[in-house]
Amino acid sequence: MNVPMSGTVAAERPREGAVTALPSLRADMLLVHAPAFFDFRNRRDIYFPFLGTSGDVPITPLYEYFPVGFKTLQRFLGDRGHDVKILNLSSVLLRHPEVDFDRIVEALDTPLVGIDLHWMIHVQGSLAVAKRIKALRPDIAIVFGGISSTYYALELIQYPFVDMVMRGYDTHEPMAELLTAIGAGRAPEGIANLVWKERGVIRENIFSHKPDSFACGIDWARQPDDPGSGGGAMPIHEILSTQNAGCAYNCGWCGGSREAFRRIFKRHRTMARKPLHEIDFEFQTIKRIPGVNSYHFYSVGSYNESPSGMRRFLDHVGDAGLKSVSYEQFHLTRDDILQQMARTNRRTVITLSPESHDPVVAKLAGRGVYTNAEMEAWLEKALEYGIYQIDIWYFVGMPEQGPESVQATVDYCAHLLRKFKGKNVNPMICPMIPFLDPASTFFEYPDQHGYRVFHRTAEQHRRGMESASILNRINYETKWLSRQQLVEVGFDAVRQLMELKGAMSALPRVCVTDYNRRIDDALDFIPVVHEADCLTDPVARARALDALGDEILKRNNMVLFGGVMNQAYPLNRSIGGRWFDEMGWNDEQLTAARTVTGATAR
Repeated sequence: MNVPMSGTVAAERPREGAVTALPSLRADMLLVHAPAFFDFRNRRDIYFPFLGTSGDVPITPLYEYFPVGFKTLQRFLGDRGHDVKILNLSSVLLRHPEVDFDRIVEALDTPLVGIDLHWMIHVQGSLAVAKRIKALRPDIAIVFGGISSTYYALELIQYPFVDMVMRGYDTHEPMAELLTAIGAGRAPEGIANLVWKERGVIRENIFSHKPDSFACGIDWARQPDDPGSGGGAMPIHEILSTQNAGCAYNCGWCGGSREAFRRIFKRHRTMARKPLHEIDFEFQTIKRIPGVNSYHFYSVGSYNESPSGMRRFLDHVGDAGLKSVSYEQFHLTRDDILQQMARTNRRTVITLSPESHDPVVAKLAGRGVYTNAEMEAWLEKALEYGIYQIDIWYFVGMPEQGPESVQATVDYCAHLLRKFKGKNVNPMICPMIPFLDPASTFFEYPDQHGYRVFHRTAEQHRRGMESASILNRINYETKWLSRQQLVEVGFDAVRQLMELKGAMSALPRVCVTDYNRRIDDALDFIPVVHEADCLTDPVARARALDALGDEILKRNNMVLFGGVMNQAYPLNRSIGGRWFDEMGWNDEQLTAARTVTGATAR
């Protein structure tokens, strides 16, 4: 078997340069979150444009947000005697770009590294990190996990540097068995859901661990330290909770939808819920967070809760002492729940995602369960009940949605801003880039829904992520919007909406001006990079990209190292201190270990 069966010690290899070695990072398992693109530092041949993310979390285009399952695994396995640590490599390399990745690997003292490939955006980074760890430290076994890892398990295990893939939406029990087997020197035969190698031969254990309960409560009591200078004024204090896995709904673009869940996990029942006592535990730890009254709480998947389950959950929220809270809702929230939401926290935010103003497009996207008139009447009522803010998200990349439809959505957003001026109704719009989720209905059956998919396998997605142009990284287009239009029409829609918010005093004008300046620059520069990236002669392509190298690097440094922002809060804020900024070592240790001559992520 290719898996080490006992603990290891960090390799001791002298390095050139007057730097301090990182202290050993000891764990029975180290959970590592890779950047979306591994070798991003000092790259002159790949462009990461502003607005390169498709969500509202304040992150960079490297998607340093790791899956919350890392936190549940850490607690579950820790309660069973296993020392599990988390290393957000993406945050480390963003905050400390001069740290040599090889020094990090040399400091690892663990027999097992778990790497997430949950969202497909991480495919290049996750595989490149695994490859480099295996090259430097063949004594460390590597296991992949997550939604995308489950979907592509039999392809991922073919890579020589991947030892195991753990499939499933709740892998806590199988992972506990795996760590026990490794500690005892046993092969992982019979461990449910595991795909592994035995002397190079691929073994596929039965995919049978599919529990009706989901995960465990997270211990939120300890949070990463806030960043140092420059970050104290606007720290990002946010935590989240998800009470279920799967989904009751079937949006065709979503890899977490009802039908996608069935495809990936081979299970007809698509809801698994967190036990009530685990939710109780989680909220007890939330109340112990120092300064909890400065934290925003994001309730993930609350649209899947029953009225009785939601009322019980709201009692917890009201008792937690949080600064603010937001809930995703699929339908227009009923009156009694609205009223309880408003009572439990005076800064309650509700997020709606109708996807389009057009009921035809909204229905085809998997939404369309209320009309615009019904939503507007509900908005009035929700605000009267004391809901602090309503965010309304629209997507670009839906069926039957061409440029005219996108423009009409922007116009409808303008109507909402005028009608609810000064009332905290916040419409937002974003292009669905770079990936259409594998396993989603539109990905599986593109022709039936007007889609064209460019990357289907994990390897095709990995290679696509290495394209210099964001247009070539996008894995789909529709009959109504080409890849170029997804970016140009989508970015322009965001730009227009931000301009409207500035004109109506929904956002400070100075913030809008800076935000839109960055969008304008991206719209100007994307075609330049794309033209070079599309040259068929490799020598000519390399020369063209090299000529653009200084301009690419300048923009990348601004986007990746200039702080983080989003549409809702378009001000730069420092990287660090977010709940997912677990960096293994403290700032002083990482600063001391930096490479004087600059970073080299090989």
